[in-house]
Amino acid sequence: MPSIHPTASSDILFISPGNPGVTKEWFTPEYWHSQDRLIHTAVGRGTVWFLDTPVGQTVLRRYRRGGFIAKFNTFHFFTQPIEQTRAFKELALLERLQQLGLPAPKPVAGMIRRNGLFYQAWLMTQVIPNAKDLYECLQQTSLEEAVWQRIGRTIAEFHKHNVYHSDLNCHNIMIDTSFQVWVIDFDKCSIRNDQKSWKKENLERLKRSFLKEQGKHAQFQFSEDAWQALLQGYDA
Repeated sequence: MPSIHPTASSDILFISPGNPGVTKEWFTPEYWHSQDRLIHTAVGRGTVWFLDTPVGQTVLRRYRRGGFIAKFNTFHFFTQPIEQTRAFKELALLERLQQLGLPAPKPVAGMIRRNGLFYQAWLMTQVIPNAKDLYECLQQTSLEEAVWQRIGRTIAEFHKHNVYHSDLNCHNIMIDTSFQVWVIDFDKCSIRNDQKSWKKENLERLKRSFLKEQGKHAQFQFSEDAWQALLQGYDA
């Protein structure tokens, strides 16, 4: 479980074991930029920062609201106990996934910044070296059947341990240069009771993400044969 460290300000840190020296400055991209240790900034639905830190290369993400309310309030959440915040729960889940030996990012730390009735939150994890997300891979090339099967086996490993991913899609699956498969972004995810229904819904959500990207990009390398190979790996 992450250890909680209040600061002299309104910031509260929570840190996973094995990550000494974390301070609130670590959650400020400008801090790393001033030291020439901001490696890269990626902009998608939100901004993420790739950093060179004393504990290795990390990814920093700021929590955002979704849906209609995000048009008026992007980053602020109603204050609640630390252990119930999205950032703390995601960090704690990542620690559990490491204990289970599942291929997920290694947790580093999180931070809550309180302001009256609201708070903002950030999360830092280790970078997965030499990896691209599945969406990017399929924009560039087709994958062999064995790789699709490996993707299916990896998802099955998470489901074997009853890990529910709330947004399983082709952007949240990564493949490294040795074709190791990883799953990322465990915001709002949890360990659930063992039920076939949510596992089936997880797979259906993933397939919809493939079909969505295929409909948007003519060069997106997905097919029904690829999906069947994934299911073969899942059922193996």
